[in-house]
Amino acid sequence: MTRLVDGYFESFRGAVNTWECDDNGHMNVQFYVARASDGAFFLRQALGLTPSVIRAEKRSMIALEEHYRFHRELHAGDPLRMRTRLIDMRPRTLVVHHELLNAATNETAATMVAVSAHFDLTTRKIVPWPEASLEKARELIGPLPDHAEGRSVKRETRLPDITLAEAEARNFVEIYRGPVMPWHCDDFGHMSTQFYISRYSDGSGHLWQGIGFDKSEMLAARRGSVVLEQRLNYVREVISGDILIVKSALVEVAAKTVRLCHFMFNGETGLLAATSEVTAIQFDLDQRRAASFTDAERARLAAHVHPLGELAR
Repeated sequence: MTRLVDGYFESFRGAVNTWECDDNGHMNVQFYVARASDGAFFLRQALGLTPSVIRAEKRSMIALEEHYRFHRELHAGDPLRMRTRLIDMRPRTLVVHHELLNAATNETAATMVAVSAHFDLTTRKIVPWPEASLEKARELIGPLPDHAEGRSVKRETRLPDITLAEAEARNFVEIYRGPVMPWHCDDFGHMSTQFYISRYSDGSGHLWQGIGFDKSEMLAARRGSVVLEQRLNYVREVISGDILIVKSALVEVAAKTVRLCHFMFNGETGLLAATSEVTAIQFDLDQRRAASFTDAERARLAAHVHPLGELAR
């Protein structure tokens, strides 16, 4: 029996390591995603998909979409815990809410809403949930808190399924090019969620360069870039040995924020593997808050905008 506290069960407990922090001096977004991936193990167990069942019956769960809001900074040494509840249980999929807390202050650091599916590991297809899992799920369902709902990035929507050639024709900025290694993959044989977002995060310097901002000048001026909200959609499986190319586009500029779209492609086939829609800010590294763009900076950014409607075929 899964122990519930205030309608949630605990799905992760740990701490922020120094090597999980980035040039902004706080935990990098990929490790928030990694914590949600860790928590999914206890979610599966709560639904009867224990490690031994998964190994014996060759069925588990895969993520289709993940929506994140980043509420407060986390720093090296901060203790963490995560609580989890189901929001909805559907015939072949579910919606789950993870909330990552700073265990020292009990403040919410991030909220995550994921759409996952019951997955046959042999056929590599989505299949219906067994009745036993549906029954267990009924005890775990609760409401989604307001602070976890989407604001600038909508949940359960998708960017268009374009090809690498189409992204190149639109002059999107290439922010990443590299391989998938075995240690990027999980126990189900495909790339783990952390390593999707790591490509987007590691490519941020190339993106800012591509839209008119010099990354070294930003750092010299004590400016960084921070993600406020992000949706990840998984389109096609990625496995060890695949080569990946990420192309990105700036789609909107506001006083303090920008909206970005990332498209990850299989470099061999040119087919879309994953997408991400992001709201980010320019960040004052000393004041630890959003920094407004100047009129000149906004004009420079505007020259690189691809309106979201133009991304459709």
